[in-house]
Amino acid sequence: MLRGISGTRTSFNLIIPVLIIVCLSQFVYLNTLSNQFVYDDEFIITNNSFIKTWNNFPKLFNREYFEYSGELSYRPVATATYFIDHALWRLAPAGYHFTNNCLHTLNAALLFFLLLHLFRHTGGAFAGALLFACHPVLSETVNAVCFREDLLACAFFLSSFLLYCKTNARRSYFLYAASLICYFFGIFSKEIAITLPLLIFLYDVLFTGMCKKTLHYYSGYVFVTLFYLIIRFVFLHNPVESTVSYPENSIWVNCLTMSKVCAYYIKLLFLPVKLCSDYVIPRSFSLREPAVAVSLFLIVSVAAVVYKLFIHHKRLVFSPAWFFITLLPVLNIIPIENIMAERYLYLSAVSFCILCAGLIVHCRHTSVFFGKQYVIAAILSGTVILFSIKTLNRNKVWESQSALWENTAKTSPDSFKAHNNLGNFYRDSGRLDEAIDEFHHALRLFENYAEAHNNLGITYRKKGMHEEAYNEYQKALQLNPDYPDVHNNLGVLYTKINRSDLAMEEFKRAIKSKQMYSDAHNNLGILYAYTGELDLAIEAFKNAISSRPDHPDAYANLGTAYLKKGMYDEAIQQFLKAISYDNQYVKAYYYLSTAYWNKGQYEKAAETCRMILSIDPTHGDTLTLLNTIEQRQGRTQTAQ
Repeated sequence: MLRGISGTRTSFNLIIPVLIIVCLSQFVYLNTLSNQFVYDDEFIITNNSFIKTWNNFPKLFNREYFEYSGELSYRPVATATYFIDHALWRLAPAGYHFTNNCLHTLNAALLFFLLLHLFRHTGGAFAGALLFACHPVLSETVNAVCFREDLLACAFFLSSFLLYCKTNARRSYFLYAASLICYFFGIFSKEIAITLPLLIFLYDVLFTGMCKKTLHYYSGYVFVTLFYLIIRFVFLHNPVESTVSYPENSIWVNCLTMSKVCAYYIKLLFLPVKLCSDYVIPRSFSLREPAVAVSLFLIVSVAAVVYKLFIHHKRLVFSPAWFFITLLPVLNIIPIENIMAERYLYLSAVSFCILCAGLIVHCRHTSVFFGKQYVIAAILSGTVILFSIKTLNRNKVWESQSALWENTAKTSPDSFKAHNNLGNFYRDSGRLDEAIDEFHHALRLFENYAEAHNNLGITYRKKGMHEEAYNEYQKALQLNPDYPDVHNNLGVLYTKINRSDLAMEEFKRAIKSKQMYSDAHNNLGILYAYTGELDLAIEAFKNAISSRPDHPDAYANLGTAYLKKGMYDEAIQQFLKAISYDNQYVKAYYYLSTAYWNKGQYEKAAETCRMILSIDPTHGDTLTLLNTIEQRQGRTQTAQ
């Protein structure tokens, strides 16, 4: 596999390795194209009206970004790609997965050229890039569309690094500017790219020895970094981020816990088994805990190896340095919501590939290299095959929400998030009793889980257990008084038990907590219409549409309000918009036919009725209306 690849780097013997890398990368993720949207894709893609119209694009650059995008952190480059994907694929998951696959393939190719530059050995670079292309721990990032920011950050990171290396060699300010631009886009894809300047400095120390000569180049990266920090933490800071705290609100507990996380990351790179979409890391309180002791021993051992490498094989130090430096933003130094996730390893996995490439190059310089290269080729081939099979199987876990969370609940039984999400799937599938069991399981694992209390309340309401639903909503509000979804759901419950006054208050509270809450505006409008306050209803429905331009219910309800006011042309316009977003929407068709009837457009009214009956042949109101229309048309023809 390696034989004949090292040596002079002609165009031909570079094209062949790159083609193989591209083909392997596309092959191991080919079965993702049939996967659905999973994990948080429904918030970022499916139910996110923000990306569905280019009119919202300017909101990427102001504070409305957090309200609309569904993102907790400021990552406008990633969100911009969702605009493009939606324009190309609408809501077809295959298109979004294809984009992710292509980005991963690009990263594998970029890594090949980076390794080639670092070690001047095509075989080593080829081996490292192959391992990156098929490494199972990277499958989470590629499979979930909502984790695209890691793919983008890595692509811009590697591009910027390569361009800086070329800048050093050619003293080209054009390449330098291109490197800064890539760094800019990388850091606004995901904050993990902020580690680039540190690695550039370390590269100069270990590989070029020209730190003083290249000092003036660093200023550009420092400027971009400062610009990002000012934008992120001054002008476009999301206050929700400040609510995240250290485990047990203790820096000491955080340090002990994160030592285990760090050790587990090292294990995943070398032994990617028992992969999981939601790791539950028990809090650690003492150095005497066996897991902490083993983790610290592993980290100290790695540090000792790094010291030895620095003395004897200085360039190999770049691998562990890359690992620890790129992990810094996700080691909970600044508290983050999830303290461990496989996606955090995407950029750091480059360190594993640098190490493999460096060891192959080191073997080349030993006197028995030609005896060892067949062994290396066999080990590499076997590893690539095993990694590829593991990745292909792992992709199947991500094929649907049910498959993902059922697997996660088995792999990580203490994951309250897995049981909560599995409960949501069961509820949406009509399996209400199973959903209730899962929510109770989640709450046994984490009693103060407001989201599970809310979801349990929704499920009880669907079963007609109103008192139980009310109690769960109250528990959720005790944990989070400003939880907009709970206020909205409580309003729906009050509506069902004919307490319109209380329902209206809850919908208003939901809107106060989340101004651009389309469903709450729509529900408030329904109440206004029910009480005869049509002007207020119309205003509420317009607010719902402004918050979510693809909301068919809001259009239909607005049309109904216009219909009650005798504004038939305006009503028809809204019903047609509702139908444009849902061409099976019987309610919108029915009121559209009613509007045509009231305008005296009997042929259009009859045609719309027939459209309804093609969807629902037993729709009684439509049969009655169509019969009335046909009788009226018959009398008209007789009179003529």
